[in-house]
Amino acid sequence: MPFKPGKSGNPATQFKKGQSGNPKGRKNAAKDILNKILDTEIEDRTKREQILNTLVNMASRGNLHAIREVLDRTEGKSTEHIITEDIAPIRILEFGDEVIDEKE
Repeated sequence: MPFKPGKSGNPATQFKKGQSGNPKGRKNAAKDILNKILDTEIEDRTKREQILNTLVNMASRGNLHAIREVLDRTEGKSTEHIITEDIAPIRILEFGDEVIDEKE
């Protein structure tokens, strides 16, 4: 009995050419479940609001990790700038150079 295109069982004709086997992509079920839990209300506030309130309280008591998390989320992560005083050209060594380590 010949296989019909689109029927399961024949991997050569299971999908049409150019057709994705997973058109909607991978589902993010864990994220959806967590968001559903965090959005549940207890005493007129969501669990998400309670967690954020706890984080801010920890930061106000001086918890460095909580302070960093609050600032990263509200102000953005800080970038490190390196300032050098001496600007010297880069010397490229070639095979056979005898100078390997210069000290001034």
